[in-house]
Amino acid sequence: MTRLASPPHDAVSDILRSFGVRTTIFCVSELRAPWGLEIPDEPVAKFHIVLSGRALVHFADMSIVLAEGDLIVLPRGTEHTLVDDDRTQPAPLAQLIDDYGLDDGLRLRYGGSGRLTRLLCGGFCMNEGIPDSTLRLFPNVLHAPFAEAPWLASLLADLNEESESGRPGASAIVAKIADVFLAQALRVWLLDAHWDRLADPRRMLEGPIAKAVSALETRPSEPWSLDELARHVGLSRSALAMKFRAGIGESPIRYLSRVRLRQAAYELAGGRLTLHEVARRAGYGTDAAFAKAFKRHFGKPPGAYREGAGDPPRLELFSSEGVQHAHHDG
Repeated sequence: MTRLASPPHDAVSDILRSFGVRTTIFCVSELRAPWGLEIPDEPVAKFHIVLSGRALVHFADMSIVLAEGDLIVLPRGTEHTLVDDDRTQPAPLAQLIDDYGLDDGLRLRYGGSGRLTRLLCGGFCMNEGIPDSTLRLFPNVLHAPFAEAPWLASLLADLNEESESGRPGASAIVAKIADVFLAQALRVWLLDAHWDRLADPRRMLEGPIAKAVSALETRPSEPWSLDELARHVGLSRSALAMKFRAGIGESPIRYLSRVRLRQAAYELAGGRLTLHEVARRAGYGTDAAFAKAFKRHFGKPPGAYREGAGDPPRLELFSSEGVQHAHHDG
């Protein structure tokens, strides 16, 4: 018998698995020239896949031509427009949906009588446990040209067929295929010299702040105070507060609170621990204090979160003053 060799450790695959990207909402846009969509800045991660035809996407500081099979990912939900031609004046997407409606609840038909472009437009979320130091590495825009991934041809054909079929279960299949395209976009970006930093995001931090982040992430249940953390890393209280906010984007205590609540969310979803055990492991002295903090952060009490653990997770987005949240209900 021939023993198959174990594959070497694949850091990129590990990181992709840790992201846990999942498509949560989408619509198929069937657009005939002239057409234009104006999409506002919103704290919701978005993507567009060109199923057929072509599109121009414009941002405040750049433009990209999208060909058939191309994917563009907007981790921060950056404001942008999609048009068939630079001469076309775009209309707000929300207004178009109000005016034209969505056939079958997921299909927008809009435009003139010219060339057809079909887009799969949607939102996605990622695992809640991704460190903020990792999230901050994402650019505003990821572009994955189809020409760089010809192996996706059969999946693109499947995506087109399912999006047109209207068969029962088509929306679930479309979402799963879209996940593959999203993973490919993230892989392209990771392979562009970013994966080593993502494998250990603390490499981007140095000295006392890296030590402080490590302490909070590896020992969140300890009763940390700003004074105790400052002593631990060898800084004054004021110096730690200033340097931590400059490097992380928020105070050490707020960061600790979110680390604890992310840990609690994972343990609740796992279902192996009681609410009391989860609260203690998250560093809360009473169940009531934990429940109050958890509901404020996630919008529902711990028990309700556990019951709905199969729901799409919340994607934590980026803000210099903390974190904005977006939740997709499917």
